[in-house]
Amino acid sequence: MVSNPDMEIKEENDKPFCCKFCRSENYIKYGKKNNKQQYFCKDCKRKFVDNLYFERLKADPKIICLTLDLYFKGVSLRKICDHLKQFYELSVVHTTLLKWIRKYIIIMDEYVRQFRPQLSNIWNVDEMMININGEWHYLWNVIDDGTRFHLASVVSKERKIADASKALRTAKKRSHNKRPMYVITDGLKSYNKAIEEEFFSYRNKSTHIGNVGIRGKKNGEDYFNNNLVERLQGTIRERNKTQRGLKDPYSSFVRGHKLYYNFIKPHESLYNKTPAEIAGINLELEDNKWENLLHNALRNNR
Repeated sequence: MVSNPDMEIKEENDKPFCCKFCRSENYIKYGKKNNKQQYFCKDCKRKFVDNLYFERLKADPKIICLTLDLYFKGVSLRKICDHLKQFYELSVVHTTLLKWIRKYIIIMDEYVRQFRPQLSNIWNVDEMMININGEWHYLWNVIDDGTRFHLASVVSKERKIADASKALRTAKKRSHNKRPMYVITDGLKSYNKAIEEEFFSYRNKSTHIGNVGIRGKKNGEDYFNNNLVERLQGTIRERNKTQRGLKDPYSSFVRGHKLYYNFIKPHESLYNKTPAEIAGINLELEDNKWENLLHNALRNNR
């Protein structure tokens, strides 16, 4: 736990969206209380202080967001503890940081799932081996070619048709039941039946382009490669190496890395925009993306 009991939430100067008691927008500024802006609701006649929906957090949201940012940039939990001790004089154990990550990743991920990405007609799919609690599993990744939007990360013990289908079904659900025109994969035979099961339609049948690697493959006049998903998996391998494997298949890292990749990390190939922005999901997160995203998610969850 955090050893500093006086660690409080910073003052926010932004105007709240509504009265925290009756949800009315008919309010005015009403002086300050404990150096925080106070408001008076003209409808319910009550005074309130709004902390941008962070008032229920026991720790400083900036520290929580700093932890998230460092963790998904590849810094280990114990090194983050050392960083907080040196620069913020906060003594936090690594298990507390892990609790923060697990809790707020779920809240933010559930929030962003309501937004529908505008995707291209080409999806890249691949699977990679990942160490989970000393055993090797497979992590299936689905990414949209045009926007780089990471649609799905699914863990399985095997590489059977049912496992490939689950990954594609998860991606389809995240895209709000979109069927891509092309699905690019490697030579794994499980993809053939899985793509037919998940994307078959008499009107809009997806074309499977298999046996595609980094060098690519020509199909008629079109040329396809799987470079995007290979690069994504290279990033995951680098982070997983720092972690020395995951503890369980439902690790917050799998869910959180997808969130970080889509909404937080700017991509040079996308002119320093995020895949979410390219896919038409502009949450106006601005500079401190983690903090603004957490604020939006908490407000939505309230």
